[in-house]
Amino acid sequence: MLRVALLSSALSAGVGTASQAIAQGAPAATEAETDSTIVVIGNRSRATTVIDSPAPIDVIDESQLATLGANSSLRDALGVLLPSFNSLTVSSSSWNSVARPAGLRGLGGSHVLVLVNGKRRHNSSLLNLSTGSVYQGANSVDIDLIPAAAIKRIEVLRDGAAAQYGSDAIAGVINIVLKDDAQGGTLSLNAGKRYSYLGNSDGRNIEAGGNIGFRLGEGGFLNIAANARDNNHARRAIPATGAFYYPANGQPDPRENRDKTAFTGGLPDLRALTILYNAELPLSPGATVYSSSTWSTREAVIGQNFRRPNSTNAVLSIFPDGYAPNYTLDERDFQALGGVKGESGGWNWDISSTYGENRSKNGSTNSLNASLGSASPTKFWTFTAKFKQWTNNVDVSKGVDIGLAEPLKISFGAEHRYEQFQTIAGDPASYANGLYRYPAGTPLAGRYATIGAQGAIVLTPEDAAKLSRNSYAAYVDIGFNPIPQWFVAVAGRAEHYDDSAGDTLNGKFTTRFDFTDNFAIRGTVSNGFHAPALAQSAFAQTSNQYTTVNGVQTFITAKSVRPGTPIGDALSAKALTPEKSFNLSAGFTYKLGSRLNLSVDAYQIKLDDRIAQTGYLTGAGVSAILVANGFDPNYSVRYFANAIDTRTRGVEAVLNYLQPLGVDKSLRLTAGYNYNKTKITSVAANPAELAALNLTLFDRQAQGYIDRNLPRTKLILGQDLALGNLKLNLRETRYGKVAFLGTAAASDQFYGAKWIADIDLSFQATKNVNVAIGANNFFDTYPDKNTLPDTNGFPPYPAQSPFGFYGGYYYGRLSFSF
Repeated sequence: MLRVALLSSALSAGVGTASQAIAQGAPAATEAETDSTIVVIGNRSRATTVIDSPAPIDVIDESQLATLGANSSLRDALGVLLPSFNSLTVSSSSWNSVARPAGLRGLGGSHVLVLVNGKRRHNSSLLNLSTGSVYQGANSVDIDLIPAAAIKRIEVLRDGAAAQYGSDAIAGVINIVLKDDAQGGTLSLNAGKRYSYLGNSDGRNIEAGGNIGFRLGEGGFLNIAANARDNNHARRAIPATGAFYYPANGQPDPRENRDKTAFTGGLPDLRALTILYNAELPLSPGATVYSSSTWSTREAVIGQNFRRPNSTNAVLSIFPDGYAPNYTLDERDFQALGGVKGESGGWNWDISSTYGENRSKNGSTNSLNASLGSASPTKFWTFTAKFKQWTNNVDVSKGVDIGLAEPLKISFGAEHRYEQFQTIAGDPASYANGLYRYPAGTPLAGRYATIGAQGAIVLTPEDAAKLSRNSYAAYVDIGFNPIPQWFVAVAGRAEHYDDSAGDTLNGKFTTRFDFTDNFAIRGTVSNGFHAPALAQSAFAQTSNQYTTVNGVQTFITAKSVRPGTPIGDALSAKALTPEKSFNLSAGFTYKLGSRLNLSVDAYQIKLDDRIAQTGYLTGAGVSAILVANGFDPNYSVRYFANAIDTRTRGVEAVLNYLQPLGVDKSLRLTAGYNYNKTKITSVAANPAELAALNLTLFDRQAQGYIDRNLPRTKLILGQDLALGNLKLNLRETRYGKVAFLGTAAASDQFYGAKWIADIDLSFQATKNVNVAIGANNFFDTYPDKNTLPDTNGFPPYPAQSPFGFYGGYYYGRLSFSF
């Protein structure tokens, strides 16, 4: 059912509710359900109805998630159901096509806090390194590692909330509420495939999931859920051009007649299993213990660019006709939560501890390190990354009657968080320089072969790192009604980090005034922060290659470095400090009769000292600095820095209309719109050591990633028709135009707006059995093609598209409930 509800669990008075997910899967609803839904799960503030919310919230329930098909992950669900959430489908050569980039209100994944049952979820060990994206450098939470079968609903706050929850809550908060049924359960099987007018038939996906509830003691529950996913790759490569082989006796090699559609990148082959339990057990009338845990495993194979047999990547004794390596990802994820909550003397209290970790092992298969010659392996482990987080919370709240229209609600608490990030170098063979030279009598005679495992991100022992830190925080949150129609909330939070993040102090003011029962205005003012991720501070990578200069092969090294290292210090890599935000929002809610709701909110987010990765620093001046500090002059270096200030402005509107048509019959019409524009207001000056070199740390192209490659407009229209046992859900989404800027205007590329249509038709065959068919991108729509030439046979579409470039996906679903 489409609902707008109070953000539950730990979300406070300054958060509230307002808007509605634009989604499929809504059963017939009553007028009361539409207008008066109340959800109170450990809320710090008052109970409230839909129209009483002081800030906008979207709510997606389990029935909506079920209608998206087996190819849709949780981040896809948010992307297609929420106007202000963007989830990119990327054509990536690494883990970014698995743990894909996503964000809210035009900001990155690092600027959204993720909670599970109101408790902070740990980050991934994977850092987004894909270029051409606003999400580059983000180290975010991977919500796809939570089984969809375990989810009761997803609540998305579209407002800054760092004053309540600390780091990351700049663009908003995602709270995943788990199922808490003490009996019954569900089981579903989804299967589908992509069929395209281009002639492609690939991307077969199968997903199975289910949950079951048990009574636990007197009044308790244990709910267990699992999801398994088996996704096959999808590719949209075209034939490469140019020679693959060296001429034979002055004539083209006969093998040039081969199929040259050789690029294997695209959506990956992926196998995943996630298991979860959620439990509560009352100990006494005044205390309840609770616990939840997730365990996930995910393996992926990501295709790469083809290495031609006539290149220095080749060793013909191993791959005589060239090869396309595969990037491999082996991931394990775990989180466990335990706590006790209760009430004593009118005070509500909650004490909890949460531990989470993510480990990703990266490698390459069907590959080689050409510098080792015929001795090269064809399978490598290239590095491992680990992230651990341990969070401890104490939360207390009470309502105090001081003679106002409603009791004054006081909430306060404290938090300790420990984090650790570690990278481990890969196999020596993955980064070794074997100094192999092609032998005499061959076209490449005397030239050095390429160094390092192909189709992989490789870390050397020098790159490996291990960082940790502690943070300590305290907050207070007060909400009250000076008069019945006016609600006010103030919150403050102080936090201390024992690394370069230092100390922060954040506040928030929220208010709402109801002029009538049908019309109200609301607004918030807050400041916030994002502490630099340990992955951003610790990640380093080295790539050694040969390049030809004036006909001579020269050994060069490209390095991503971190501060505190000799080469980083030489080129002014400074310790990262927090990104600091200032949020403003204002809006109104309106209800016409008992069937139509409208909410409109405008916002501005100023984000200073935003963390971004520089371009590679090269040139004679850089070489001189390197030599003066004892390094080889043929280094090119980049690093993360507090580099830019941005300002994001936008408007969100959500309209919902419900028309009952009789018993078990209804028509729901929904519309959601988001306008979002980010502007770079300032770029940090070059450090003094580099100021005289006239370097551009963040060029025109890099700046375009921030302010041009997400659509500025997104419109979602929904029509949900329920006719007894038959339900038809339609959704049309318009993604606005995007642009990918080059280093010069001549290489800019522009892509027009597109409409995407989704459909889901379901039939309740029996009380317990439901069958459905549907399609995502029913009309098989593709983005505009690239205009710049390419010889490698890459897909002729933008590498990062708001809706992908893989065409229509068509599926069937069988569901059981018991």
